[in-house]
Amino acid sequence: MLNVALCDDDSHFLDELLPVVKTTFQALKIQVSIYSFTRADTLIKRFEEYNPYFDLIFMDIDMPFIDGKEAARRLRILDSHFKLVFITAFEQEVLNTLQFNISDFLPKLLLKERMPGVIERVAKSIMQERPQIQIFKVNLSGDRSMIIKVPLDDIIYLECINRKSYLHTRTKTYEVHCCKFMNVMEQYNSLGFVEIYRACIVNLKYIFQ
Repeated sequence: MLNVALCDDDSHFLDELLPVVKTTFQALKIQVSIYSFTRADTLIKRFEEYNPYFDLIFMDIDMPFIDGKEAARRLRILDSHFKLVFITAFEQEVLNTLQFNISDFLPKLLLKERMPGVIERVAKSIMQERPQIQIFKVNLSGDRSMIIKVPLDDIIYLECINRKSYLHTRTKTYEVHCCKFMNVMEQYNSLGFVEIYRACIVNLKYIFQ
């Protein structure tokens, strides 16, 4: 299952884009959840909270408030793994977007012709390079909970305080729902984490000395 985001301030264009993307993934027999955004700041906030983690983002460049290039810059600070495809009517912008590690650039006038090839290539790349995705049920305020997916490399450490387990990521800390820390230790000791004391395990990636 891949999570795909479409971001364009033109809601009518999003309505046209959605079936093209959905049909292409169906033809490739790849399960996806597709989310549409008309504001880049909303997309960034959702990405930052792993709600959800997006494997692929299609982004317009010319948007109000936060344009596509600024949104890409902020998203790349959060994560370097996701695939990014810019969609725009301004083809001359292509050279200005290479710095954001884009996977492709789609002119709006050639969208239907080029979209299938782009999705097939990018989806194959995601499957080959995809980081290990960890799934957690976390507690929210007001006795609510939700499921989040977090790349393994984004987890800095996990710890237990007063019989509650906490997940510390690069962007946020979560309380893990109904979790026995002993089970967490057993699982993550085999995934490159080390126990620095009885109730804390740390990702070796974040230990420098």
